[in-house]
Amino acid sequence: MMKRWITAAVLAFSLVFSPAAISFASDFYKGFAEDLHRKQDVEEDKKETYQRIFIKMEAKELGIVTEGKDSEQIAKEVAETKIKRSAKKLGIKTEGKDIKELAKEVHHAEVKKKAEELGIDQNLKDPQMLAEDVYQEMLRQKAKELGVETEERDLRGLKQAVLKAIVKKEAKELDIDIKGKDPQKLQEEIHDKKLYQTAKELELNTDHKSNSQLFEEIITEHAEEAREKRLFPFEKRDGDFFWNHHVKRRPNP
Repeated sequence: MMKRWITAAVLAFSLVFSPAAISFASDFYKGFAEDLHRKQDVEEDKKETYQRIFIKMEAKELGIVTEGKDSEQIAKEVAETKIKRSAKKLGIKTEGKDIKELAKEVHHAEVKKKAEELGIDQNLKDPQMLAEDVYQEMLRQKAKELGVETEERDLRGLKQAVLKAIVKKEAKELDIDIKGKDPQKLQEEIHDKKLYQTAKELELNTDHKSNSQLFEEIITEHAEEAREKRLFPFEKRDGDFFWNHHVKRRPNP
């Protein structure tokens, strides 16, 4: 939308005004674009700051030293520590194993465990096929729980229907009117409502603060307390598995 507006503005200047005015239009566009890029850089910096705060908190919980390390190194150590801890819980030996191969082994063990819980036949199924079967069964069970019709829906369509139902359910629980609103709009309203709930729980002053300012204050100044109390954005959401899970499709033979 913003790009279209800038293009239209420059075009109008060039069609109606003199060469001097066209030069002005060019300067206007350049200044506007530079300002826009500065704002984008600020947003990227904020995003990196938030990510670093999140990953450092997770590292602290896992007993990982973060001093003198960049976010990429910390994230790598967090991931490796989680994989090794999961392997230990599952009785998988970690010594001398490549971390990527260990991650695959852990994932497959977790899938097999879930398949057993769900009563899924594992005979003659490779890891990918079994993972797909487990995912589909979990998706069907979630759909049933939410009252989502499963007939005549492929996996993609069922996943979308389940995610929409999860969003609507959460909105209703927060007393948000869902009539005529798409999932994206509802997600925004859920985010805003939870943001103010967190602020209230942390006894923050919300007067004259935009949502982005309030979010920044919570993350940069009160993240530890919010995480400890499992407040937004640190709470576990219903349907996290479905938001984050992407099944790798098997190539057609």
